[in-house]
Amino acid sequence: MYHPKGVELFTAFLEKHYAEESIEFWHEVRAFRKWVFSLDSSKGENKDMIQKRAQDLVEKYIREGGSRQVNISSQMAKAVLQEVKDNKTSANTFVQAEGEVVTLLSRDKLGSFKQSQEFKKLMNTVGGYEISAHTKAKGRARGGSRVNIDLGSLKKFSSVTEIKGGGSSD
Repeated sequence: MYHPKGVELFTAFLEKHYAEESIEFWHEVRAFRKWVFSLDSSKGENKDMIQKRAQDLVEKYIREGGSRQVNISSQMAKAVLQEVKDNKTSANTFVQAEGEVVTLLSRDKLGSFKQSQEFKKLMNTVGGYEISAHTKAKGRARGGSRVNIDLGSLKKFSSVTEIKGGGSSD
């Protein structure tokens, strides 16, 4: 998801499968985090801008019935909603939600993408890639393509409150 052409083609694949809101969320929260880190957070006006932009992201992607609502657990949605409501928004507000979205994309869409015409175009563009026998065996053992994101390690970067429960939606 970090090669520009790969993102472009994966997004096109997701659009055909009516699932592009997840990649849009990923792009927007990464841009949000970078933008927040670029600001001087000690200035009140910047805090207000950060809060407003976070509220816009919540309305679009997190809140029930949002125009581009992503599939995250209800616990995660509640935690993000509460952090924004409490004016505790930071660059890391959406990190754990982003992790859930990436995990779901990897588990549910990446395998299909690797069988698609879009992926063939990507391999033609970048010249392919090799996977070692060890990596292939690890992939088969865990059930296929999946990005392993340790949400526990992300907590040190996030101010989202402690989440109890798994990553499935309620």
